[in-house]
This record gives sequence, C-alpha cells and structure tokens, in this order.
Amino acid sequence: MQANVIGRVRNTNLAKNQGLLPLYEAIINSIDAIEETNGSTPNGNIDITVLRHYALPMDGDELDQRYSAPIRGFVVQDNGIGFTDENYLSFNEADTQIKASKGGKGVGRFIWLKAFQKVEVESVFAVGNKYHRRKFEFSLSSTEGIHNHNLQPLSTPEPIQTTVRLLDFKSEYEERIPHNPQAIAHRIVEHCLEYLLLGRFPRITFHEETEDYVIELEDVYSNLVANVSRNQFAVNGQDFDINHFKIHAHTDLTHHVSFCANNRVVKTVKITNRVPNLSSNLGTDKNETFVYAGYVSSAYLDGHVNQQRTDFDTLPEGGFEIPGELTWSEIENVSVEACKIFLKPYTETVKVEKEERIRRYVSEHAPEFRYLVNHYTEELDAILPDISDEKLNTQLYEIQRKIETDLREEADNLFETLEANEGQDYGAWEEQFSKFWQDFNELGKARLAQYIVHRKMMLTFLEKALKLQETGKYSREDVIHRIIFPLKTISDDVTPDQHNLWIIDEKLSYHQYLASDKPLKKIQPIDSDFDSRPDLLVFFNSAFATADDEPPYNSGIVIFEFKRPMRDDYSEYENPISQVLGYVKQIKEGNALQKDGRLFQIPQTTPFYCYIVCDPTSSIKDQADYHNLRPTPDANGYFGYFENLGAYVELISFDKLLRDAQKRNRILFDKLNLPAKVS
Repeated sequence: MQANVIGRVRNTNLAKNQGLLPLYEAIINSIDAIEETNGSTPNGNIDITVLRHYALPMDGDELDQRYSAPIRGFVVQDNGIGFTDENYLSFNEADTQIKASKGGKGVGRFIWLKAFQKVEVESVFAVGNKYHRRKFEFSLSSTEGIHNHNLQPLSTPEPIQTTVRLLDFKSEYEERIPHNPQAIAHRIVEHCLEYLLLGRFPRITFHEETEDYVIELEDVYSNLVANVSRNQFAVNGQDFDINHFKIHAHTDLTHHVSFCANNRVVKTVKITNRVPNLSSNLGTDKNETFVYAGYVSSAYLDGHVNQQRTDFDTLPEGGFEIPGELTWSEIENVSVEACKIFLKPYTETVKVEKEERIRRYVSEHAPEFRYLVNHYTEELDAILPDISDEKLNTQLYEIQRKIETDLREEADNLFETLEANEGQDYGAWEEQFSKFWQDFNELGKARLAQYIVHRKMMLTFLEKALKLQETGKYSREDVIHRIIFPLKTISDDVTPDQHNLWIIDEKLSYHQYLASDKPLKKIQPIDSDFDSRPDLLVFFNSAFATADDEPPYNSGIVIFEFKRPMRDDYSEYENPISQVLGYVKQIKEGNALQKDGRLFQIPQTTPFYCYIVCDPTSSIKDQADYHNLRPTPDANGYFGYFENLGAYVELISFDKLLRDAQKRNRILFDKLNLPAKVS
C-alpha cells in the first residue's frame, strides 16, 4: 500500500462503542460493488457469517450460551464486481478518490484494522470473458499493510464473488457490541435504513457459522419499520431532508435522530429528553408500540463528514461566523424541532394524560405545587411522562426553585428600571410590575401551602409514633422529642423550618434561647454545675435581668419533659413532677455573664412553666395526687402551682397535645383540601 498503514490506523479514531462500524463499512462496500456490476441491486446478494471462538453446534436452551460466546470475526461475501485491477489499485492507495462521488473517503479499510487484527480478502472477478482470482491479507504486520498478494487467471469460469474476512476481533471493541445475531441484524438495518428507503438494498442474509438458520435482513426491516414519511427543513439557508421512521419497539432501541452522509449513518443523538412528553414507547392505532427514528441527510452533511465518517466538521460553538457554514448545535436543534413537529400527534396525547396525572398527584399529595399546574404548564413539559411519584415531587420542586430564581432576577431588573427611569412615565413599568406581582404572590401562596402540608405530615408522624408499634412496644420518648425539636441542639443551631414547636404552642417559636436535651452546665444563659438534661428549656426575653435593669418579668422560663407513651412505672422518687421541679431549683441557683461580659441573673421571681407530656396512666395519676395537682377541666391532664418555687406544672396527655394541634390547624388543612390522612 502506498502509505504507512500503521501510522494511518494509529491516527484513525474509532470509539470503543463503535465496534460494528468496520462490519458496516464492509457491507456498504459490498453494496457499492453490486451497484458497479450493472448499476442496480435486484440480483445482488450479500451473505454475512458470524465467527465465534468455539463453534460447537448447540440446540434448544444451549443457544443462549452459544450466543454469549465471544465473537472472533465476520465474513462478508457478495456477488459484486470484485477486486478488479482498478479496484485493487484503489484499495492499495491511501485517500483514494475512486468512490468520492458516493461519499467514500478512502479510509474505511483503516477502520477495519482499528478493531480487527487482520482482514483476508479473496475475490473472483471477470475482465471481458476472462476470469481471475485475487487473494491477499491486510494487517499491521508491516507498514505496507497488504501481504501475500496473489493474482491467478482461471482456466474455466467461476461464480463472481468477493469474500472479506474480518478476523481476530480486538477485545476492547468486541465486548461492547451485542452478541445475539438478531440484535446485530437490527443494528445493520438501522445503519442502512437510507439504502432500504431508496430501494438500494440487495438481498442480505445473516447467520452463524455453525447454524443453518438464516436471518433475512429484508424481513428484519419489514418487522422493524412500521411507517416512513419524509419532510424538508432549512438551517440558515441550507436545505435538509429528514425521514421519519416508526420502528417496532424492542429492547435495544430508544428514540433517536441520526445524521447521515452519502446514505450512511454518521452520528446518532438520543431525543427522549429533548422532545417534551415523549414516552419511551409510542402507541399506534393497532395498539402496537414503536420507537421513533429520524434520519437527516443533506448535501451539506455529505460535504462536511470527516474522513472516518464518525462525525461532522462544523463551525466551533461561539466562534466566528462564516457565511454558508453552520455550527453543530444549529443543525441538531433545528433537526430536533422537526422531530417534535412529526411527533406532536403522539406527544399531545401524552401531554394531556401527564398533566392530568400531575394535577391528580398535586391535589392528593402536594397542594403546594397547585399554582404550577395552573400558571406554568409550559414548564411541566420538561417532566418525563413515565416518571415515578417520588421523582415527580423532586421535579416539581426544582421547577419551583427555578421560578423563584427567575422572579428574584426579574424583581432586581424591575427596580433597576425604576431607578433608571425616575421622573418619567411609569405606565409601562407599572404594567410589568403588575404581572410580576401576580406571579410573586402565587409563589408566596405556594410556599405557604408547602408549609401547611409540612404541618400535616408532622402531625401524621406524631400520631403514628403514639400508637403501639409492630414490635409490641411504644415509641421511646426521644422519637416524640425529635418530632418537636432536634435533640442535643440549641436554638442557634436550628432554622425555623427544622423544628415543630407549633405542635405544643405557636408562641414557643418566639423564644430568645432554647436548649434541647443539653446538660444545664452547658447551657449558656445559666451558670450551673448540674448534669441534668431537661428535654426542652425555653427562655423568653423577660426571663433575664441585667444588673442595671428593672425586671419586667412577663413570660419567664418554660420547661418541657416528654415521657414514653403509656409508661406506667413511675415511683415516688422517679417521677416527672419531681424531675421538673428539680430543674427549677437548679436553674434558680445559677448566675452567668452575657455575651458582652455583663453580669445577669435569673431572679427568684421569674415564673417557670413546666409541662410534662405523658399518658395519664395509673402511676402518673398517683404522683399527681401525691403532689396535690388538680385535674384539668377537660379531664385530660393535671395542673398545679408550687408557690415556693414560682412554678406552674401541668401534665398534658399525648391525645390532648395531638388533638389540640389538629384543631388549631384544621382550617388550614381544609383550605388546601388535604385528606384526613397524609401518606
């Protein structure tokens, strides 16, 4: 060969997932050779054989094992014109132009050696009435590429045919191709759909080396393709054709658009995520399912395909514009738009069904997104039709976040415009602001709805935590505690949306300082040596007095203690009433410094409000009687005042805590039409 073949192969690009491309090239060469015979393909034949590393005949269930065996090569045999002197010299010349009119770049044979160790060629051809046989090997054993060339005249006529053996498949390519012959046949048909469409497909058969069963690629095409239609479009003055194929669905196919040059597929782009409301499989009137495949071709693509026919040479994105030249994104985007137009009858149906499903989901599970389905239906197009409920909720949240970001940017722009146009007519600005405020107001309602749903969920969790668990036991008190407020934290560590103090009392959210399950000696507002750990210790502004201030003590300090639901083993020495009163004594003994270093103390007159959340079991009732607590008017708890400590103590049942929180929030839940139970 008149080139350094080793260097040319090294400089030839072939992605590891394109291991079948050399086979496609051999098949296309055979089609061209058949066309050269008489300019048509009606009597042309191509036979493809799969070679594997072991070739034992197998039956029945063993076929699956047979098809999983590694492929060592392919044999492609045709009855085309063959390796005449002209064709052989062309093969032996790098960058030959003999097939330039058909889009040939003269580099296809280099791709053979990219994926295979060697190629054996044997061809019987005729020149006039004389027949010849030519044989040679093509490999990288030397820089010339061609070895053991032999040309013999034949004394008697033989069938004209050429056999190309692609041998010793390189593992890095072989392991990434399908191994089932039916799947390989599908890939060949998909690659050559343009030839089939134009009637340039000869009879092609495909089979295993050791099996009699033959796959007819014409049958594969008939079974694969449900319908074909053709359209045209333009990209900045350049004309393009697109063939729309409806292909019967099978596991190896997804919706895609392929870009062709000289009737060969060069580049394929998946479009499932680029065409809104495109289901993984689309239905037909016969209740069949199919996959969409678009095939784009044009003189522009023919002229801009690279030498390896693996990509197109187009303008770089964001570079200088050249009249008549295009960027790849321009070609791809307009092509996808053409796909959208063809698919619209199918996507519109899916769009309606999907939006109805989203409305139903939002109504039943996520009312905070109700404004999206009412005012931002275009944004919902980005949601895939087959999405799960869990992922749907995430998508809706992401859409909401994007709308929030866009509205913030719009607000900044509005006020910048207002400042820039100060003193001028505000009519246009007011109209724009009115539209913005409507959207912003809807967003505010959505955030409120989201918070109300959160409250409903938290009350549902609390209700479930109070019931007898599958283990036969009740939840520990720390489970209840976590629902109300995170353990071992202080108020500076927790954002307002991370706690649920509203379950107890809305006013608790307006505290100055709160410690949750922290030892008294580690709580900043007091100076204490005690290790006692109140479940919740809440300070309000009026609980503190500095050395120079008169103390207006109105709210005081609140202590909450949670006990395990249905606990009934309280003793005289281990009971929550004595426990909270002990906390009061220990806190009153403390002094501390404020952050600015000034001395402050908790005055003896500071009121303490101690709440014990527990079930009114027998032992807790005994302790309430022992401490002279009185039943509450609703008989769901006990209360009393310990004057010597200035401490009010109340026992609240879990049922009362839950029921009161539900009553306070019921009007909010009703406004959102929330179900009685939130799953």
